[in-house]
Amino acid sequence: MAADLCSVVIVNYNGARYLRECLGALRTQSIPSHRVEVIVVDNNSSDGSAELIRTEFPWVRLVKLRENQGFAGGNNAGLLRAHGDTIVLLNNDTAPDSHWLGELLASASAAPDTGGVASKLIFHGEPRMLNSTGSRLLRDGHGEDRGFRDDDDGRYERAEEVFAGCGAALLLRKEMLDEVGPFDERYFMYYEDTDLAWRARHRGWRFRYAPTSLVRHVHCGSSGEWSPFFTFHVERNRVVTNLKNGDLWAAIWTVFSLFSRVRKASVRLVIDGGPFRRRWATLRAYLAAVVSLVALMPAILVERYRLRLAHHLRDHGH
Repeated sequence: MAADLCSVVIVNYNGARYLRECLGALRTQSIPSHRVEVIVVDNNSSDGSAELIRTEFPWVRLVKLRENQGFAGGNNAGLLRAHGDTIVLLNNDTAPDSHWLGELLASASAAPDTGGVASKLIFHGEPRMLNSTGSRLLRDGHGEDRGFRDDDDGRYERAEEVFAGCGAALLLRKEMLDEVGPFDERYFMYYEDTDLAWRARHRGWRFRYAPTSLVRHVHCGSSGEWSPFFTFHVERNRVVTNLKNGDLWAAIWTVFSLFSRVRKASVRLVIDGGPFRRRWATLRAYLAAVVSLVALMPAILVERYRLRLAHHLRDHGH
């Protein structure tokens, strides 16, 4: 394993329309190319993504999965094949600045207790508008991107600690991953980065934001914001994350808030205007989230107990 090697892991699912710009930008990074390996994990795409990579980007290590394992499973497949001591996650629908990777590595080197470093994400089509400057956790258990849809007017130009980082462009120290473990593949996608950071913070790791590490991001390029698919995973995974990692109040609150959203979606189905099929699809997504949560809850509660026991033993020197 090479101490000076960085592994960039990109998960792709039917993202051929984004890959040329993303991979082309990686070829122009300011750090020497021999210090970077690029791994693209293809989640059984049907749009010719794998063929495009083999033909136009032969320097990329292609890992082709037989089924779509989502962001969590796809990244874990990449982690298993990475040789670097530093792992950097990058979405396929991004275009990193030429100094993006160098600035991430410099930030990590300056703070050895840092488990992860978040890039500054701006919207691809609105480059003066922020997408993420790291993630924060709200008191009600919601995770959100700092600065989401704020103007990029200089308010977020300070390198500082953040609760977590957006997995669209995030450095992860392999030492931290070896201690904490990989992504929870039950998430499939959304909130898996928050869960990983929260588990790492229980073990004393910190996360930082590097404002000079710049990436343009399409945002929800693969799933579609507030599609039924998006709604199911975001709503279920928010509750799962708090049940595993949060204090008792936050865990209970997120459970009740999910049931409240089911009630509101039910009311909208009956009284709201607009396309009935869309309202019904939304309600079905919420109901599916509840069913899935109930099935997962026994295992999640066991993990909650184990995490707290490990945290208690660490704090008391056992």
